[in-house]
Amino acid sequence: MSTPLEEDVYHRLRDMILTGELVSGEKLVQEDLSARLGVSRTPLRAAIAKLEGENFVRMSTRGEASVSEFGLRQIAEVFEVRAVLEGLICRLLAPKIERKHTIYLRSLMASVEDAVKAGDDAMYGEADVEFHTYLTKLIPGGNLGRLLEPVHSIMRMSLSQGILRSPAETLPEHIAIIDALDARDSDRAERAMIDHIRKTIALLQEKAEEENRT
Repeated sequence: MSTPLEEDVYHRLRDMILTGELVSGEKLVQEDLSARLGVSRTPLRAAIAKLEGENFVRMSTRGEASVSEFGLRQIAEVFEVRAVLEGLICRLLAPKIERKHTIYLRSLMASVEDAVKAGDDAMYGEADVEFHTYLTKLIPGGNLGRLLEPVHSIMRMSLSQGILRSPAETLPEHIAIIDALDARDSDRAERAMIDHIRKTIALLQEKAEEENRT
């Protein structure tokens, strides 16, 4: 079980990766990171091991740690997992979701409509992440949430890089997911979520092919 210090170092190191302070492919030199974070190597090693398990860090055959590369193809692969898991979440929630939860989600989407019209993608991005993480938190037990936590972190990183679809496209899709949940239609809710995410996967794959051609 992780200590509070190890958890703190893990979150700080992960944030450094997600914000680009530590860039893809950069070596993680424990001596330097210990000095930057003001901690010993013991909690740092534990944090790096946890991040490796979540694919944020990769280890070389010589045992050297570096930041994983999150290119378009890698993000598309992660989103394939996300589509399946979040589709399952919608299927499980549809028969029993409470009205107060869908009211909250509708209000969340309504709260960013003006931001969408004004072109404020950052504000919409935060609402987008909240939408998906909120649904995950409604599933009891927390196992799906733990599986999706690193996936949602990569989603947040992708949004910050501006590589996903426009709010004008995805806002109606969020509403369609809420409508299906309100209707307690498990098949429709699952399909709406999977279609929503796979449209983004298609865009990521298209952009990756464009990169290969240049």
